[in-house]
Formats: sequence, structure tokens, C-alpha cells
Amino acid sequence: MANNLKNKLNTFYLIENPIYSLVSISLCKFLYGFYTSAIGSMLVPIGEIFKINLKTQSLIFPFNYMGQIVIIFFIGYFADKLGKKFIHILLIVLLGILALFFNYIKDYQIFMVFFLFMGLSGISINTIADAAVSDTFLEKKGFYLNIAHTFFGLGALTSPIIFISVFNKTQDFRTIYFILFVISILVTILILIAKYPAVDNEKIRPIVIVKMFKNRSFFVLCLYALFSAGSMHSVSGWIPTLFQKNLDISSSLSNYSLSFFWLSIVIGRIITAILSKKHDEYKLLRVLNPLIFIVLASSFFLNNYTLLLINYMTYGLLLGGTFPLLIAHSSHLFPKYTTTRLAIIFSLTAVGMFLIPMIVGMAADYFTIYKILPFTAIPFLIYSFFFRSKPKSFNIK
Repeated sequence: MANNLKNKLNTFYLIENPIYSLVSISLCKFLYGFYTSAIGSMLVPIGEIFKINLKTQSLIFPFNYMGQIVIIFFIGYFADKLGKKFIHILLIVLLGILALFFNYIKDYQIFMVFFLFMGLSGISINTIADAAVSDTFLEKKGFYLNIAHTFFGLGALTSPIIFISVFNKTQDFRTIYFILFVISILVTILILIAKYPAVDNEKIRPIVIVKMFKNRSFFVLCLYALFSAGSMHSVSGWIPTLFQKNLDISSSLSNYSLSFFWLSIVIGRIITAILSKKHDEYKLLRVLNPLIFIVLASSFFLNNYTLLLINYMTYGLLLGGTFPLLIAHSSHLFPKYTTTRLAIIFSLTAVGMFLIPMIVGMAADYFTIYKILPFTAIPFLIYSFFFRSKPKSFNIK
């Protein structure tokens, strides 16, 4: 009975158009972007309400992303076994329920527990969305994945604007997650009627994961995901705090600045999507890395709000399309086991997303944040030397 329901849900659709599938699946990434960006907006009010310093605030990052590391062992397996659409809907409903109950919590320790489980649900939704898009569009993956990731940026851009509007009226930082609950309901309805790609069931074996990690090119990509995501979420996570605490900028303007940063990410992904239709993903990564390093490293010498915002937006413009390019290139290395491959990448990404912003937060007790962030640019310089020649693809049997 349950198996029959699962099969019907995975194959059910009312709209067959692949562009509709792209948009509806990408809205799952909007949902995750909205959730992730909200954390940066909440840091200052959380610190003020619970009277905790930056070092303690930075613990939110590991609690949010720590659970995401384990998705490699679960989400890839269940998505391939039970179907991407079935698991996707289940996870979105779970995230919505957690977001609804988040509004009624008043204890800091319970907040941390909710961040743990919401982070696990959010990154899982994000991972399956990328896998579904990758399986739907077998050609020009770099283009379609950049379009999908643009929705993540749109969600992250929208979140601070809505947050400051809601917070000014309610003075309750938790209310933003009621909006998240409403969005999750709408997204569930939209993907329910969308057609998901039909792919062969790929039984997940430990040997598959081991062989992927043993491939040097894939391992390099995973580390790149770790450091690039860590750098991006360090900037986005600490922008409101940086401008409010270090430069005495108002709460409203600081949160709008976070939206401006994510706007630059969105524009960067659109531009990269266009470029990826004509240029190889590996070649684009090779060009972008040294430029990213130069721009972010130069922020060390800036002390002015306007100049720093311009610098971070330029950094976002260059960085925006790199992660979708990375995912697209990983599909050339290992064409099969899409969900497992992406689960591995996102697991390493989660390590960077909690570890690097946390280190920045701990160092911020001793140095100003905008003097610490430039050091997260160093990996981009190192990776300029890795992306020289395109490796061949591999098939795991």
C-alpha cells in the first residue's frame, strides 16, 4: 500500500512542461535561500535579547549546518530508493512544520536544536533540487543549474527585506519563519503537480562513495565547495552584524545591504548562466578564481561602508555562478549517482558553511569582522592553480 502510494506520487504530474518543472523545483532552492539568509538577519536581535557575545552567536552556524553533514549517509540513499519527488515533498512539509513551531520558542537552547533540524531539512531539499534539475536537463547543465541557483539567491535576497519589515512591526525576530511556513505550503503545491525526471534506481553502496572520494579531481571539487561556500556564508552571515556593530550603521540599512549582496549573487548567476552556454564550466572557474581572490582580499584595506558594500557586491557578482559550475562539472566526472554525488558535495559544503563563519565569529571578539573576512579569499588563489586542465569522466560499476 505504502509502496503503491510512493510510486503514484513520484510519477504524478499535471504539467509536463520541463520549464515548469525547472521553476517549481527551483522554488525549493528559493525556500532554502530564504531560510539561510534569515540567519544573518537574526544574529543581532538574538545577541541583544539573550545578551550573548559574537563568539556565542557564531555557534548558530555549526548548529544550523552540523546536521547537514550526515545527509551523505541518508538523503542520497532515500532519494534514490523512494524517489526524489516523494522525499522532496516530505522534507518541505517537515521544514514548514519546524518553521511554524519556531515561532513559539523562547528558549535559546531549544532554538539551537531547531536550527539543527531545520538545517538538515533545508540542505536536503536543496540537494535534491539540484539532482532533479541535473537529471531533467542532460545538456547545458551549467546553464540550467545557474538558473536554479538564481532562485536560491532570490530567496536569500528577499529574506532580509521581509525580515526588517516584519521585525519593525512585531519586534520579534522569530516571525520571519512564519513567512517561511507559508512559502513552504505554496512550494509543496507547485512541485506536487510538476513532472520529476524518471531515472533508474541506483542502489547506493559504500564502495561508490569511497571511489568518488578516491578520485583526485572530485576530491578537489569537494574541497573547493567547502572553502567557497564557507567564504560566501561568512560574508552573508556577518554583513548585518558587521555594519551594525563595527561601522554603526542602522539595522534597516544593514539588512538591506545583505539583500544587495544577494542581489549581486543573483546577477552573477544569470551572467554565468549565459556564459556557460558558450564556454566550458572548467574554463570559467579557471578565470573567476583569481578575480574573486583579488576583489575580496582588497577589502582588507577598506574602512568605509560604501566602499565595503561595493567590494562585497563585486565579490558576489564574481562568486555567484561558481557553485552551479562546480556541480555541473561534477556531473561530467561521474555521470551516474546524481543524488549521492551531490550529497557528498553538499556535505563538504556544510562543513565550510559552519566552520568558516564560526571561526570568523570567534576571531571577531578580538578583531573587526571586515578585517577577518579578506582571509577567506586565500583558497581562491590556491585553486587558481588547480583549475588548469580538464580531467576525464569516470564510470563506477
